[in-house]
Amino acid sequence: MGLQPSCPGPEVVLLEPRQLHDCRAVIEAVRAGKTVVVNLAAMASSSGQRLIDLACGGISAMDGQALRLADAVFLFAPALTPIHSA
Repeated sequence: MGLQPSCPGPEVVLLEPRQLHDCRAVIEAVRAGKTVVVNLAAMASSSGQRLIDLACGGISAMDGQALRLADAVFLFAPALTPIHSA
């Protein structure tokens, strides 16, 4: 039997998009109140940049947050999710 969390917290979704169309999954997850970590390692640099540009626009329209974690890794979160950098 697996461990069940006693108090479920916010959901975090990890995505490794393969095509530009996968941007929709990022925006829909944030719209649903989830935090999304996007790893662009599987995409060409130019396509990955375009995906991030589109995602940032969609997230911004919802007053969400975007944060670059590494060269090809980004975090997108709903407006009320606290994000603290150390």
